[in-house]
Amino acid sequence: MRTKKILIIYNKVWSYRLKIFDILNQHYDLTVAYSDKSFVGKKFDFKTIYTPGYDIGPLFFHKTNLKKLARDYDVVIAISNVRWISLMLLSVKRRKFKFILWGIGVSASYENKLDSKTTWDRVRFFFAKKADAILFYSSYPVKKYIENGIAREKLFVANNTVAIDEHFNLAETENSKTDFLFIGTLYPQKGIDILLNAYIELTKTIALPTLQIIGAGPMESTLKELIEVNKLQDKVILHGAIYDQKTLVTFFSKSLVCISPTQAGLSVLMSMGYGVPFLTSADAITGGEVFNIKKDENGFIYNGTDEDLKKTIVWIINNREKVLAMGRNAKLHYDQFRKPADMANAIRDAIEYVLNK
Repeated sequence: MRTKKILIIYNKVWSYRLKIFDILNQHYDLTVAYSDKSFVGKKFDFKTIYTPGYDIGPLFFHKTNLKKLARDYDVVIAISNVRWISLMLLSVKRRKFKFILWGIGVSASYENKLDSKTTWDRVRFFFAKKADAILFYSSYPVKKYIENGIAREKLFVANNTVAIDEHFNLAETENSKTDFLFIGTLYPQKGIDILLNAYIELTKTIALPTLQIIGAGPMESTLKELIEVNKLQDKVILHGAIYDQKTLVTFFSKSLVCISPTQAGLSVLMSMGYGVPFLTSADAITGGEVFNIKKDENGFIYNGTDEDLKKTIVWIINNREKVLAMGRNAKLHYDQFRKPADMANAIRDAIEYVLNK
């Protein structure tokens, strides 16, 4: 039997997707199309193709003739972004290939909380009805899509996740866990300044663990100034951006908790994979990853006030053994439900569904 050809149309060949793509490539003849020129010439275990495009206002158009490209594939999986007009149009044109939309399913960005804006919803639902299947990053949008006339059987959930170092052993790290961790791009929307100000206040009354900050971005100079003015150089360490997995393991191995006050993205899954509970606010910006956190069982959700953040930090410091147990629960959740293979298998379910329609 001929191996089915799958085309995934994306913007970048994201490093956190490589494991998922590699798994899919074991079962299909996979090609990943990307529009970011910086990936031209890079080698992967699966096929890639550069499909450039251009922006007109908020909309993106491919220069590549996607309809012609898609004819060579059995299934096309497209990033679910209604602003990518040339992608959306693939769903409404006459076609022999099967078409799957893949994404958050509702509005979400650093500016807008999950599903807080419904401006594009009617457009989303229109194209969803035309597609053969929809893949979501979480189960959150499923009910909303059903209520808006999309058949339940064509809705699939491939819970978002990241790969971790396969040789990591949580039991070997628990005795060395002393630090707090922040990891991610230093955007204002993540509330890293909120965390640092909480540290400044708490240092006046209690001894705090070292806060390790991994990331670079617009807030870097502001953070440096805050650290220096408040003489926290020994307590708050800025490391810049780190992408090497083996280096990241050393930080997670020494961390009691990972904190991101106002944003909960893929760092939630990375933390869980390394057995580190995640602390964020109840109204954190998310693409659905925050739903992995079960409050006080495998992570922490505070009410969004500075006082509750400080209160939670103090509780963590005073309850080490309970925090370690929460880390084990976080690791168990990742191992049972959020491995890259789990995400890849859910994508395979959607592919097999459309192939057998």
